Amino acid sequence: MSRFLAIAIALTGIAGSAHGELTERVFHADLSARNQTRLTISPATGKADFRLDLTNLTLTWEVEFKDLLGAPVAASLHGPSQPGANGLAFVDLAPEGFQSPLKGSAVLTEAEVQYLLAGWTYVNITTDKFPFGEARGQVDVGPRE
Repeated sequence: MSRFLAIAIALTGIAGSAHGELTERVFHADLSARNQTRLTISPATGKADFRLDLTNLTLTWEVEFKDLLGAPVAASLHGPSQPGANGLAFVDLAPEGFQSPLKGSAVLTEAEVQYLLAGWTYVNITTDKFPFGEARGQVDVGPRE
């Protein structure tokens, strides 16, 4: 792990073991059409929960969605991007298909971990009706309340 990443992780208050080792971090996102950067009129909603294992940079997720008006085409994690802006897809959240909930895992690069820790990532579900996205949510650091 790079020194910069270790410092960034320490500053964000990562959950640790009894020995004080930094081991994991959780994230969440609330998805809706109103979060899209283009006008999207849809009742689609959803939620995404993530867990990042800092020992091997493995991200696991569960993404639920409902009320899409189009057939799902892609579900991805994007970044770097602040709210209201667009970023590139860097994790396919639906490698096994589009049955809600989507579950999976991927190993991230150190840069991608930094995007997560900075709050510069979002989930986007695109459909055949809304090719730029039907449901979107910025990923927030911390557990769902």
